[in-house]
Order: sequence, then structure tokens, then C-alpha cells
Amino acid sequence: MAHLLILLAHDPVVQLASNELPSHLGFAATNLYAAFLEDSVALAQQVARADVFIVAQHGALLHGRAPIPTGPEIITLADMRPTALGHVVARSLASGPVILFGSDMPHMPIWRLRDTLTYLECGADVVIGPRESGGWYLIGLRAAHPALLRALPGRDETPDDLCIAAATHSLRVAQIPAWYALDTLADLDRLAADLRTMPPDIAPHTRAMLNGVDSQARAVGG
Repeated sequence: MAHLLILLAHDPVVQLASNELPSHLGFAATNLYAAFLEDSVALAQQVARADVFIVAQHGALLHGRAPIPTGPEIITLADMRPTALGHVVARSLASGPVILFGSDMPHMPIWRLRDTLTYLECGADVVIGPRESGGWYLIGLRAAHPALLRALPGRDETPDDLCIAAATHSLRVAQIPAWYALDTLADLDRLAADLRTMPPDIAPHTRAMLNGVDSQARAVGG
């Protein structure tokens, strides 16, 4: 059984996110991140033979904002540093491969999750999904190799050390195509344009938020 761990990456209630959206959108940012989370959970739940979990920092409220009737288990950490996350990943790897991705990826194509699992099931030790702006949006691991767990990058860090650790231990690395994160108002504009050409069942809660978010952002000078 595979384990999909959705990282609650941005929660203005816990800490300021490392992007411009909270400063431009104010309270609307929390509602937007809740929509991201709900759509990301729905995306993950489409993957067969996978258990879905939310990994949240202590005090996070977003998982309470998203009304998910069959919601996943929530794993709460004191902090979201790689060391703490590594313990959760190691426990999950005891019963199957693990895929980590952010809750701010409601627009990620479902086949990227499925392809990641295929790579892991066919012998890849690590799968990397790089972000277009740098860093990563997805990491897959096949087994609890100590060197890989020690090299897990933070949410906004590059996976370079993870790739170096894999190469040092002759482990196989696969890469899926780059994708874009939702950090700026320009990213939201790009997402809105992309969603217009996507089926309506993709990211429905995020779709519903975008017009209101866009209006508020422009009103405050975004």
C-alpha cells in the first residue's frame, strides 16, 4: 500500500507563508489555501491502492476549514522541519512507498502521482518533481534508506542533497516533469487560465475561489 502525504505547507494561522499571497489577500488567503487543500485531498484520493494523510504543523487550522466528508488522517508535528518530517516518512515507508507533495498543488495532473508510483514500483529509489521556480513539488521514496531520510529537503529547499545522497549510495533517481507552484498573483492568473482548458472536475473548490480572490487582490493594489 502506498502512502500519499500531503504537506500543509502554507498556513497563515501558524506562520507567514514564504510567498506574496497572504500579504496581498489578507484573510482571503486562508480561504484560498483551504480550497487548495480540499482539492489536493480529492486529487490524492483518486490514486488506487493508496492511503492519504495530511501532515500539519501543530496549531494549523486549515484542515478544519476544508469540509472533507471522508477526510484523511491528520498527522500533527511540532514543526515542519525535515528532521521531524523524516520520522513520519520512515514510519510510513515500513508498509509501502511514500509520495510527499504540497497542499498547494490542486492543479497537479493526476498522472504525475500515478507515474511516480509506477517508477517506485519498478525499482526507482527516489522520484523528484522539480518546481519551475526552483525547489520541488513532489518527492517519492521507495524504502527507508537512512541517507535519503537525512537528506530530505524542506518545503522551499532544493532536492540537491537528496540527489547527491542517492548517487553516493548508488540509488536510482527518476524525475517527472517540472510544474509550477502557487506563490504569486501571477501564478493565480496562470492557474485561472489553465483551468479554463481543463475538465470542470479538476480543482473545483479552487475554481470557485479564484474570481473573489482576484477581485480582492486588485482592490488592495495587487
